[in-house]
Parts: sequence; structure tokens; C-alpha cells
Amino acid sequence: MKRVAILASPDKPAAVQTLGRMQQWLRGRAQVVFAGLTYDGRQALPHRPELLFSLGGDGTLISAAHSLGEQQLPIVGVNLGKLGYLAEFTMEELEREGDFLFDGVLPVTRRIMMQVVLERREQPVFRTLAINDCVVLAGPPFHMIEVAVTVDGDEVTHVRGDGLIVATPSGSTAHNLAAGGPILEPTGAAFILTPICPQALTFRPLVMDARRRITIEVVQANPGTAIAADGRVMPFDGRDRIAITRYSADFLLVRNPKRSEWSALRRKLRWGEGPNVH
Repeated sequence: MKRVAILASPDKPAAVQTLGRMQQWLRGRAQVVFAGLTYDGRQALPHRPELLFSLGGDGTLISAAHSLGEQQLPIVGVNLGKLGYLAEFTMEELEREGDFLFDGVLPVTRRIMMQVVLERREQPVFRTLAINDCVVLAGPPFHMIEVAVTVDGDEVTHVRGDGLIVATPSGSTAHNLAAGGPILEPTGAAFILTPICPQALTFRPLVMDARRRITIEVVQANPGTAIAADGRVMPFDGRDRIAITRYSADFLLVRNPKRSEWSALRRKLRWGEGPNVH
């Protein structure tokens, strides 16, 4: 039987009940080697699971993948929240038609992640992976900032505005989309650079190969200027430099075979819908 682990969000009121329901459903289908109210997938790793269930929402799923680091596992996201863009299953759907998880080959999408390294005086002082994006934010007092971008050592541009987003294809439908960036196929191998409220109309989103090394320096900052990777604020000194490369492991997301890869765009984000005339 397949060895599985279950992580349930400690912050979702329905998590305890769904955790018990999940364990009941898995009985006879798989061997549950770990189950707990935690975001930390590292607690499950000593038990050698082959599959991880994440009960919560997209944030729970992203936290689980963060904690796994280079030891990524296929993750089934069970949505207990509002949007559930990555966590596309419901408990009812699994109970009704989830046996495919234990029969044959898992329908897994491999998605790139980025490694974000903060460098101070040419030395790395902090590093993290990011599934969605790394964002430079102007911060209080919210004056315009200036960001210099180089790629593989060549200067690309100086962006003046409220900040800059570097996103993966998975993150293309998150902050990047809200800032006017393009939607990428989730299994693509590319990075998106999208300025936030740029000063000049000449600044436009740029898509580049994920084999590139992107370096960002904040030329002009505010006292509250910050760097955030997947929404997690990083310790930042105005003289620091951010280096972004492809992470050594991929994010492994189990998708619902009943839906196309584009159905989440239509169902969750209402992509391509016309105006509501009612």
C-alpha cells in the first residue's frame, strides 16, 4: 500500500474534522505514516511517505512545499479555504472519485521553483525557495523606488515605481497577474519580471528562460522597503543584492484528472468571461 502523510492547517476551523474524515477515507486504500495539524512537512519525512495530502488552502500547500526543500513529494491539495487555486480538490471529490491516486501513475505536474539568495558584500546571508514569486516592495513612506536588474551579468534595466515582481509560471496567476503581468503555462521553465506601477509606460513585463541568473539591486529605497518571497518578508538592508536562480528541485502538484489544466483559470479566476449584463 502507498505510504501517505497528511498535513492539516492549524488555522482552519474545519481542519480537525477533515483530518479525521481523510484518515477514515484512506483506511484500506493507503498506509497513513504521519498525520498532524502542522504546516511543516519535515515532520513527515522520517516516515518516508510517497504522497502528501495538504488540508487547508493554497497557503497551507505552499508552506508544506517550502518545508520539504529539496525533498519534494507529490502533494494533493484539499481546499478548506476560499480560492483553492493550487489546492483544487475538495474532500467530497476525493471520497467520490479519489481512487485514481492509488491506481497506476499519479497525474503530477512538475513546476519550477526559484531560489532567492540575499547577498551582502558579495556573501550570501539568507536564502529561501519560492514557489510563486519574489517581490521588491516600496514600503513606507511609499515614495517611488528604483531597482536595477541584471541578467547573467548584463544590465537589463532600471525600474522606477512601486516595486518589482519576479514570478514563476505557478506565480503568474498571483501578484504578477494583479500587476498586469502575463499568464504562463504552469509547467513552463521561465521567470517573469513585472514592474509594479512603473513611472514610465516603457516599462513592460519581461519573460525569460529560467536558466538565467537574475540579480536585483535597490538603487533608491524607502526606510520600509522590503523583499518578500511567497509573502514571507526577508531581512533586508538597503545595500543588499538579491540573486534569483532556478531551484534544484521541482514543485510536484497532483492535479485533478477530471479537469483540464486550464479549468482553474476559468472556474476560479473567471478568465475569458464576458461582462455581466444582468
